[in-house]
Amino acid sequence: MLPKHLRLAGVTAHLAAASAIAVLLAAPAAPLAAQNLLTNPDFDTSLDGWLVIGPASWDPTLDAGGNPRSGSAKAVFDSPVVTGVDGVIEQCVPLTVGATYHLGGKIFIPAGNTASGGAFYLMVPFPTADCSGPPPPGPIINTPLVTAVNSWSDSSTTFSNSFAQSGQFWAVVAPQTGGRLQANYDDAVVAPGPVTCTPDQVTLCLSGGRFRVAATFDTGNGGPANAQAVPFGNNSGTFWFFDAGNVELLVKLLDGCSLGGHFWFFAAGLTNVQVTITAQDTQTGALQVYPNPSHTAFQPIQDTAAFACP
Repeated sequence: MLPKHLRLAGVTAHLAAASAIAVLLAAPAAPLAAQNLLTNPDFDTSLDGWLVIGPASWDPTLDAGGNPRSGSAKAVFDSPVVTGVDGVIEQCVPLTVGATYHLGGKIFIPAGNTASGGAFYLMVPFPTADCSGPPPPGPIINTPLVTAVNSWSDSSTTFSNSFAQSGQFWAVVAPQTGGRLQANYDDAVVAPGPVTCTPDQVTLCLSGGRFRVAATFDTGNGGPANAQAVPFGNNSGTFWFFDAGNVELLVKLLDGCSLGGHFWFFAAGLTNVQVTITAQDTQTGALQVYPNPSHTAFQPIQDTAAFACP
């Protein structure tokens, strides 16, 4: 279980906000190996380099890249009572004051869990060089909660370091009801620079790759799933759920900086299932989440203050 001194307001607020929505951010570009401050971030053959705190083990059967000679870290929460989020493995990394870092990794939630919830990563910055002493009252940096099942999803964010000499990086399992909840972690990273965007089957990279957009949908028959992305030009794209020939969502992101100092986000939907769209500014880490409730006609989104301009 995550030590009490780490159950700060940032973690609690993250979990409360995430309980009603499924957040998906998929597949950023992997940074160069020399940049990654973590030891054994890909869990190739073990959990070496990580301090195991919670119910975690090495899983040789599941790898984010499909490599049969690699694996992932696996956490299993199994309890009728939820007492908080559990940090299961952690690692201390050195940080440079004044630098910007991206942090996070990929997460897989298998189908068949009896507990609801998901998983994410977090960073606790320390003013000391080795994560020693009591942590400061804030900030705790949370990555978005992943709840989509049966596919690898990315959970990452950007952190601007103003004071920390080191950071304690955690993989966290976040049950919201009693039961069994498994999460796998892979391709973890703490590295200098902003979050990047690489387009793939579930990710749109808009406005020259600055903004990353993804979506999940949930019909109530097995948990949320990743929507499939189809780009359309530099600033827009579509998503489909069940059939590649059946468009469910249209999204676009426009530069409105000269008309009020913001980037604009627009979306339209041809669906009434539960949908969550997430858009992230890879330069700042800022995140916008747009949910649509189940059994509700999708309402158009016209957010002309979605992201601040530089």
